[in-house]
Amino acid sequence: MRRPLRCGLRGYSLRTFSLQRLPNVKRYGLLAVALAACSQQQRPVVLAPVRMDVPAADSSGVARQARAPFDTQRDDPFATTNRIDWPGPNRYRSSNGAPGPDYWQQRADYTITATLDTGTTELAGSVQIRYTNNSPDTLRYIWIQVDQNLYRTGSKGSALFPADSRWGVRGFQGGYTFRDVRVNGSSVEPRINDTMMRLDLPAPLVPGGGKATISIGFSFKVPEHGSDRMGRDSTLFEMAQWFPRMAVYDDVRGWNTDPYLGQGEFYLEYGDYDYSVTVPAGYIVAGSGVLQNPEQVLTTEQRRRLTLASRSNEVVQVITEAEAAAAKTAAKPGTKTWHFRASNVHDVAWAGAPDFRWDATSWNGVLAQSYYEFPKAGKAWEQGAEQTQWTIKHYSQTFFPFPYPQATSVAGPVGGMEYPMFVMVHYGSEDPASIFGTINHEHGHEWFPMIVGSNERRYAWMDEGFNTYLNAFANEARYPGQSAYPGYLRNWNDAVTRRTQSPLMTAPDNIDASALGAIGYRKPAVVMLTLRNHVIGADMFDRAFREYIKTWAFKHPTPGDFFRSIENSTGEDLSWFWRSFFYTDDVLDIGIDSVATRTAEGQTFATISLRRNTSIPFPVKLRVAYADGTTQDFQLPVNVWARSNRFDAVVPAKGTVTGVRLWPDPSVPDWNPSNDTWGNAPAGNPAGPVTRR
Repeated sequence: MRRPLRCGLRGYSLRTFSLQRLPNVKRYGLLAVALAACSQQQRPVVLAPVRMDVPAADSSGVARQARAPFDTQRDDPFATTNRIDWPGPNRYRSSNGAPGPDYWQQRADYTITATLDTGTTELAGSVQIRYTNNSPDTLRYIWIQVDQNLYRTGSKGSALFPADSRWGVRGFQGGYTFRDVRVNGSSVEPRINDTMMRLDLPAPLVPGGGKATISIGFSFKVPEHGSDRMGRDSTLFEMAQWFPRMAVYDDVRGWNTDPYLGQGEFYLEYGDYDYSVTVPAGYIVAGSGVLQNPEQVLTTEQRRRLTLASRSNEVVQVITEAEAAAAKTAAKPGTKTWHFRASNVHDVAWAGAPDFRWDATSWNGVLAQSYYEFPKAGKAWEQGAEQTQWTIKHYSQTFFPFPYPQATSVAGPVGGMEYPMFVMVHYGSEDPASIFGTINHEHGHEWFPMIVGSNERRYAWMDEGFNTYLNAFANEARYPGQSAYPGYLRNWNDAVTRRTQSPLMTAPDNIDASALGAIGYRKPAVVMLTLRNHVIGADMFDRAFREYIKTWAFKHPTPGDFFRSIENSTGEDLSWFWRSFFYTDDVLDIGIDSVATRTAEGQTFATISLRRNTSIPFPVKLRVAYADGTTQDFQLPVNVWARSNRFDAVVPAKGTVTGVRLWPDPSVPDWNPSNDTWGNAPAGNPAGPVTRR
């Protein structure tokens, strides 16, 4: 999904955030957002822990009570308390974070036919789902997602989000009408619960491969503003969540029946899709998967150009500007049916308009396409196909090879939304950068959650957050010297100062709408970069993250699977990190209380008194400056905070200490830079790319 508060890629000034007072909480300031640290110039000295138990005194001499290092307040009534995010280890999910020897997941294969009536703005069709029960359980009923019921009067989502909001229904009254619902040929009566539909099976579905065929006739009115996930603009239709889809049955929760409320996204089963859409004869249709009948819907010349594009690294105009302009007034009688197939995906979407320009190019056998109405879509879209190609190439080479035959970008009223092999992006302007960020973000979702099929409706950080992390790499590669990372921190800071943030584990529909960009997208990206750069190390983390993608490709990982996978791959116990940054909304604030020196047996030692001012522990890095102008770096493991919020670091000094700086690398997200230095502090590292290796 499009990032709600997009950060520009150009013109960032690297500046320090001022301290801002938060109502009824400790005053914190955000760190300097230069934030992109270069590698250390000196090899730091790794110190053995030296613990101090005596609480420090404040200016009045009164000892202050030490805050327990792991206390936290959880006043979120929807917070998970039963450790469901850490299933196993068991035969299904192993202790090393990989699928277990008996891991299973269900399968759903679809055949869909639908007809779009552009005059009445109604879509009518039928879906046949061939469902395979690979679980060890006997199923006596099934659940199906019916997302269009979000637009029924009185739906939960319409009550939760204001009508005129991004997720609101805008006063539109719609929803599904169903007909002839059958299971294995027997008629069944649907039981509707908001955006979920239960079907009681005529006969139990046996475990270990039992199969059922579900057939449903459906129709619905297409909303103009489909909660920024689908919609229409004059003759352009963008169609998503357009057919009933199987809910996921897994080993963690059984049936996942969280309703579609608008802000939370999707959790779906993998399978093969064969779908046909009938539209007015003059329409061009873009969709997930591969077009099966080009000879019936494209001219000979269009087919020639498409074949050329599939073999070319250069952009080819499959439908030219002149041809698209002529199509606006060249009405054609009748209809055409466009037939697509998509393999090993968990959804399909499509768009249609009579006046699409269609550009295409390729990379490594992947066809990269863009469809757009001009001049409604800005001139930037003339680079849409190239930006799509660049994105697929970059993420394939950096993280995991793109497994699908094509990737399509469509310009339209939807600000930004993703589906397998198909994304919808806003119209843009003349500047190519006006659409790159969104094209890049939406196609990044092909990795999360299209390849790695996490539960978006419960854990936004596992798709939006991971994807925003990927975007940091793409931004710095596409625009050397530029970074969206300062904007990530600024967005997180906004949520902190407005007191709208919540723990990352909060379900997206329960996150304050104004903070979704921070909690679902930007904070998890910052947290991931912090883990990579300042806890594990770039090379080790990159290997572990790629291994996680490979291990869980086309499967359903939980948060616990990710946590265990990273810990096992890197050899680190990161329980303190997960608890601090995923299960609380506290912020990091470690400061220097004082510095003293002493000499013993001819050796000078500096005692640097550190204080952890919040519940979050973190490994410490220090830069010490000496009177002769030299500096020396030291680092302390996170274990120094195991029993106290104070620690005296005793370091061997090479001379007279004149100053000390915490975090020589400025991209550690310490919330209060005012207590990070002592004396005539040495300079920190210059700003640099945060995705360095």
